[in-house]
Amino acid sequence: MSEGIPTIVKWGKETIELKLVPANGVKALKVELEERTGVPVERMKLMSKSKGLWKGVLKDDFDMTSIDASKLKLPLQMLLMGSATKLVAPKTKTVFIEDLPPEEVAKHAPEPAGLVNLGNTCYLNSVVQCMRSIPQLRSGLRAYVPPPRSANSLAAGTASSSPLLLSSLRDLFESLDRTTNAVPPSNFVMATKIAFPQFAQTGPRGQPMQQDAEEFYSNLLTVAGGEMRGNCLTAGLTGGQSAASAPTPEELDGAENLADALFGMKMEETLTCDEFSSAETAAAASSDAMDIDNNTALVEPPVTSYDLHRKLVCNIQGGSDASAQVNVNHLSEGIALSLSGKITKHSEILNRDAVWTRTQRIARLPPVIVVQFGRFYWKATPDSQDHAGVKCKVMKPVAFNGTFDVYEFCNEKNSKGLEEVERCSSSGGRRPYRQKAQGRR
Repeated sequence: MSEGIPTIVKWGKETIELKLVPANGVKALKVELEERTGVPVERMKLMSKSKGLWKGVLKDDFDMTSIDASKLKLPLQMLLMGSATKLVAPKTKTVFIEDLPPEEVAKHAPEPAGLVNLGNTCYLNSVVQCMRSIPQLRSGLRAYVPPPRSANSLAAGTASSSPLLLSSLRDLFESLDRTTNAVPPSNFVMATKIAFPQFAQTGPRGQPMQQDAEEFYSNLLTVAGGEMRGNCLTAGLTGGQSAASAPTPEELDGAENLADALFGMKMEETLTCDEFSSAETAAAASSDAMDIDNNTALVEPPVTSYDLHRKLVCNIQGGSDASAQVNVNHLSEGIALSLSGKITKHSEILNRDAVWTRTQRIARLPPVIVVQFGRFYWKATPDSQDHAGVKCKVMKPVAFNGTFDVYEFCNEKNSKGLEEVERCSSSGGRRPYRQKAQGRR
């Protein structure tokens, strides 16, 4: 073995002196450095500080015998880079998204899978995507068991189409969960046309006609309201957990099915006679309304009733409708417009029809609030051939905030409850109820 060449290796703040034997090769040099520094060979980077050795990082196939010590300044200078701490294998193996199965990729996808338009089915696709984002509805659908069909109904062809509609919707949700690609909703479209024949209408050339998303939404919730009761209601509101956490009947406030429990707003409607809004106006309006014995004016008492609605309506006025009197630019303006108005109703005091003011307020807030943009109105066309009219669409922008604040639309009881939340909140401002707004066709 030839005599070694004096060599100094600089490693961080340490200086290592050794004898380099070119005949032993690169591997022997690295093994010796590993023994003296603890730096693993595979993590070791050796660079030359002396001119004439090698360029860059020392390669394993470098011929060390090409080093001529007589032509170099001794001792040779080298720089060692590398940590002596051994790498610890991760406790959990790193898995790349490319290696995941399709259903796992879908869970981590930034955007949900789309739906294929099967011929003017955008009305259906938009409602499905909105419904898919409601976890309570999905939990209820998973618990839904179609009622058994009797032999007589199958033979007579009178079996209900509602179970098929809800089952196909549940299956469509599951298909969307398993992929990131667009899914054709073929079975659900077929079930929709069976349940609601009006959505199977075709044009003169046989193409499917355009349909209204709100009409489909209302029909779908009607079916869900009739079918999703009992176990579906409990599973939907508890997320499939223990029934002990289910809302009480007082909290449901009359909601007997999952559709009403999730979307149903108990609306308080108050009718006030404009001609008897106060004792003073009553006395001035009609002497017939005077109680002669007591010499006091009678007042028409307000009429209060309650009803369950599954949506709010943003009444968009304007466009080419000449009768429009209010220019609606914001969502809250349109909703306020739809919650009040004038009607003609019989007055018991006057014993004739009178003008009443109708005012609606929300008496029960549901977990999900749906708002319909009422963009269509009927325009009379007396000069047309049929002397009827046409359905027109209001093409104007209506702004809405990212969070929908319904405080001003609630009745007194709900308003006090929201004020209590405001006082308990540390944010310093009223917390809008309830969820971020999402646009829908």
